[in-house]
Amino acid sequence: MRQATRGFTLVEILIVVMILGILATILLPQYRDVISQANTANLRDNLSKIRAQIQVYRNQHAGYPDGAKFVDQMIQRTDFAGDVSRIPDATHRYGPYLEQMPTNPVTNSAAVRVASDAAERFSAGPADGGWWYNEVTGEFYADVGDDHFDGSGARYNEY
Repeated sequence: MRQATRGFTLVEILIVVMILGILATILLPQYRDVISQANTANLRDNLSKIRAQIQVYRNQHAGYPDGAKFVDQMIQRTDFAGDVSRIPDATHRYGPYLEQMPTNPVTNSAAVRVASDAAERFSAGPADGGWWYNEVTGEFYADVGDDHFDGSGARYNEY
């Protein structure tokens, strides 16, 4: 007489695989939503902090950061005229305003596109970038195209 071996049948294995597939289809969209919400929160937080530090710079220097030296003026020490130094001294006593230039969480870029005309308003560039900054008005936006939206349908570049 042959002894019965214990194991899973093909039907039992197929049922388990189907259940796992159903769970994956339920959970994956929610996971993507969580990532999108985290990117949105990170973008809003970065914009808020950078805009606040631009205003601190303006108050301490009687003007906005220079577009050509924007990142250096934000992450290094500065004197009243805006000249930068890595080392604090009696002259370079302002800043740094940011530890590093944050990347745009939507595009993973920290590049800054600069506008030099007070009448120029933000418009999406030909390709997604990092940030957009107007050195005359101090405006600062996420430099992304009009096709990037948050979960509520608002464009990232309108924050």
